[in-house]
Order: sequence, then structure tokens, then C-alpha cells
Amino acid sequence: MSQDELLRVTQHFSQAIDAYPACFRGNPLHLLYLEDAWPIPRGDEYLLRLDGPGLVEERREYCLDDSIEWPFPAHHLTGRPDPWSLSLKLFENLELARRVLTKQSDIARIVEQRAVRTGADTVVLVIVDGLSYYDLPEDVGAQPCLVDGVSITEHGYRAVVGDPSLSRRLFARGYVNQVAFTYYSTDGNELAADLHDTFAPSQVERVRSFCEVLASVEHIHTGRAYVQVTLSGLDQLCHAHHDRPPIAYYRDQILSRFSILIETLSQSGRRVLAVLCADHGILWRDELESRLTLIEDLHSENARWPRYAKGSFRRPYGLTCRSHGQNYTVFRVPYMTRSFRNNEWGVHGGISAWESVVPLMVREPEEP
Repeated sequence: MSQDELLRVTQHFSQAIDAYPACFRGNPLHLLYLEDAWPIPRGDEYLLRLDGPGLVEERREYCLDDSIEWPFPAHHLTGRPDPWSLSLKLFENLELARRVLTKQSDIARIVEQRAVRTGADTVVLVIVDGLSYYDLPEDVGAQPCLVDGVSITEHGYRAVVGDPSLSRRLFARGYVNQVAFTYYSTDGNELAADLHDTFAPSQVERVRSFCEVLASVEHIHTGRAYVQVTLSGLDQLCHAHHDRPPIAYYRDQILSRFSILIETLSQSGRRVLAVLCADHGILWRDELESRLTLIEDLHSENARWPRYAKGSFRRPYGLTCRSHGQNYTVFRVPYMTRSFRNNEWGVHGGISAWESVVPLMVREPEEP
């Protein structure tokens, strides 16, 4: 479906909610294009108010709750919006995006709920270092997930792991057999230590290759288990790479490893719930360079990073956010504090469709 056709479908849905509170189905990124419209997160509460004696406020509304039978028509909006136009909508409507999109900080709660609902024997969380929703083909079954804040590793990894962490949540549910695989030592690395602070030292395995992960999980046979994997993504390709990086090759490798991990864990008949997400996306040089606008009104100490700055200040190209006790100002596209370096193929840290929307892939166990 072309972008013009997608916009027409969105306009049709917008006209529908002029008349009744339609039910929305499909890609929630389209909801950022609706003007003066309110999401209904809990359909049962809304219907109780609608049937009650009190007056209901007259406004354009749509239902996002698929857990109940909705008495009004449902509209399906599929496909992905153009990333340039979506980047502007994210900047303009970030609060709306936080309400209608799944956020990284929602993942631990969602996985816990699905583990209970599906009765999975093994839960797997794979966190990829650098992968955008727009890096993946549309047909791989990924949902958009919002990086709710500065799109850097220190923020994204912690947000995906959750607070309380998924490890702690699942332990309370009986998933006591836990193991984490990481390329980084937890000694002297604050981020790695935070991501694994609920694992016993013997449950954290530092690996050099993905083959070691597969060899280890083959021995998981009994009891409920939780497996957490830190997987290399596209981050290192963007920061320093001589010659054009093989993005498609590494992207396909990520998807292949996710599938192989599920197959390996499922071989012994275990019911596996597997989830993949990324810490942040990447704004690639090819997308940005021809439209790049340099920022020239910042003090040098605020221009250390190309797509964000530490601290809060008002600029028409910036939004402020807070993460782990630190204030940040994130920049919208096409603004950067400097030009690309010669061996730099992408950047992140700001707010855009590429940086701020990462893929969320969920593979539930098949029904017995």
C-alpha cells in the first residue's frame, strides 16, 4: 500500500470517529496522525460510563482494548507510515505516542502476563544492541515499540529489562531456573551489572559467540526457566566502519539467531515464549545526510553528542526528557550538532522514526 493510500485510510478512520467510537486494529503508528482524538484504553470502563446516568463528554474517541466485545465497528489500518513524516509526528505528539504505543518499559509487564496466560515452560528475552523497526521488512511480524526517552544504550537496555526486572517478576511466578548470556563482564561495567543484578553470579555466562548460547541452552530440560540474551545488533556498524556496512546481512543474522534459539529450546518439547526487542534504533547516514541541518546555537559542552545533549534547555528542535536521574534534550531530524565522520554510517540518541521506534517480536508457544 502506497503512502497516499495509507493516508486516505487514516482519513477514513478519522471521519468514522466523528460519528461513533470506532475500534482501532492494526499498526498504532497511524494513530499519531489523528487530530483531536482520544484513545479509550479500557473498553469495559467506557461502556459502563456510556450506559450510566451521567453525561459522557462529547469528543472524538477510539477504542484500543481488544479484550472485550466492542459494540461499534472496527477499522483495520495496516502498513507502516513514511518514516520522515512519522518522525515529525513523534516530535509533535510524543505524549500521544506514549499513550497509544507499547513502550520499552511496558515489556517486562507484558511478558509476565503472557507467560502466565500461555503457561510457557521457558521465557526468553533477547535484547539487540541497535535495531530499528524500520530496519526490518514489514512481513516479519514485528510490532512498533517506543523508546520513551533518549535513544541510547544506557537508557534502552535498562528500560527493556524493566523495573522491577523481568527476571524478578518471573522468579516470583516460579521461573527459578534462570540464566543470562552477555558479551560484557559485570565487573567494572555499571550497565552490565545493572542488567544482571537479580541473577546469581553463577547464572551469568559471559560468551564470545552466539554458538556458546545455543550450546548452553540445550541443557535446559526441566522446570520453569528464564533466559536473557544480549545480542549484537547494528550499533557497532554505525559508529565506526570502513566501507559501506553490510546492514542487511547483520539484520538477517539477528532474525535467524532468534529463530534458531527458539527451535533449540523447543526441541525437548518445552513450551517457549520468546521476545525480541532493541535498546534503540539507528538513523542511517543515507537517510539523513542530504537533509542535514547543523545546530549552531549550543555551547560546546552541550554539543558533545550528535543527536542529544545532557541537561534541559529550550530549543525549537529539541524535547526534554529524564532518564535515570539525568535530564536530556533530544533533537528531532534533521538536526545534528556536527557532520558525519568519514567512517560513521549512522547516529542515535535523538527522536525520529528510525531511532525512537524499535521492533518488538513476540513468539508464543503453540497450543498443545
